[in-house]
Amino acid sequence: MTQSRSRNPVLNSKERPKTRRHRGKFDPTRLNGALVISDEARLALERCLLFQGLERNELMAVAALVEETAVEVNEMLLTEGDTARYLYIVIEGQGAAQVKTERGWLSLGLVGPGEAAGWSSLMGGSVVYPASVKALTDMKVARIETSGLKLLMNVDPKIGYPVLKSVSAIFYLQYEAALTAAKTA
Repeated sequence: MTQSRSRNPVLNSKERPKTRRHRGKFDPTRLNGALVISDEARLALERCLLFQGLERNELMAVAALVEETAVEVNEMLLTEGDTARYLYIVIEGQGAAQVKTERGWLSLGLVGPGEAAGWSSLMGGSVVYPASVKALTDMKVARIETSGLKLLMNVDPKIGYPVLKSVSAIFYLQYEAALTAAKTA
C-alpha cells in the first residue's frame, strides 16, 4: 500500500509548496479586492494641493484614512471656533469659507472639488477652525481625522514633509489673497 502524501502533516523541503516572496517596497495600490475609497475621492486627493508631492503608494496610505461623507446645502462643513479635528477634501459640490464679524458674515472665498478645508487642523497643539465653511450646494467630502494623518506624517517623512510644505504654500496663498482683499476693500 502506498502512503498518501497529502495526509502526511510533515513535508520534507522538496515537497513544501513554494511561497512567493515579495521583493521591494510594499505597494498598497497593487492589492486585489475592493478599493479603499471611490475613484472620485481618489481623484480629489490627487488634485488637492496638500498631496501634490506624494507618490501613488504614499497617496494610498493617506486614502486609507478617508471617510467619505455627504453635506447638505446650507449645512456647515466646519464651524469657526470648533476644535479642529478633521481635514476635508471636497469631492463634489461647493462651499463658502467665511468668518463672523460684528457686521455679519465675511466671505473668504469658495472651496470646490479637489480643495482642502480645515487644513489648520494639521497645526500642532489644540487648534480651532479659524473660519467656517458652509455648503452652497450638496457636497461630498473626504474627511480625514488629522490625528491619524499626523501620525502617518511623523512615521513617514516622505508623506510628512511634502504635506507640511503644501500647508505652507496654502497659508501663503490665503495670506496673499487676504492682503489683496484688504487693499481693495
